[in-house]
Amino acid sequence: MKNKYLFPVSIGLSDGIITALILASGGIIGNTHHIDLYLAFRISFGSAFAGTFSYFIAQYAGLNEELHRTAMQLNLKSTGYLLRGHLGSEIFIESIIGALLAAIFGFLGAMIPLSSSLMIKNNVFIPLLVSYLSLAVLGFFISKTTAGRAPFWITVMVTVGVIVTVVGYYLKLIV
Repeated sequence: MKNKYLFPVSIGLSDGIITALILASGGIIGNTHHIDLYLAFRISFGSAFAGTFSYFIAQYAGLNEELHRTAMQLNLKSTGYLLRGHLGSEIFIESIIGALLAAIFGFLGAMIPLSSSLMIKNNVFIPLLVSYLSLAVLGFFISKTTAGRAPFWITVMVTVGVIVTVVGYYLKLIV
């Protein structure tokens, strides 16, 4: 996989896991609502759907800005012809592919805590443990691809997961 596609994959996975935790942690921890397969798919689809558009807009706008800045540095009068040409098509296609990857991995990421909640009923610790472990593994891979420190990234990702779980529990969005 090319490095430019690692970003949408990691965004999709982390966004999916975190969105599922904030939406479903009230029901998972409180045991007030059992997550069924239909609800798990709805939450996962909703997470992926929202994440897809957010990713596409941010990526497309960012690449357009980068092209515009490069054109200004080269003293070109306008970037319009660049956007209408081959570079513009490449930016659009790269943004579409990235958005599709973010959608697929966002759906899969959201299914991580939800499917573990489906498989092991009435045990609040397993879905949370699986989610935090998944975030830790994702943090480890982020550290390797960015030449960062693994303990730092693992701690950040798991801490975000715990914070989102606590917030989701108190918001009780799905009870």
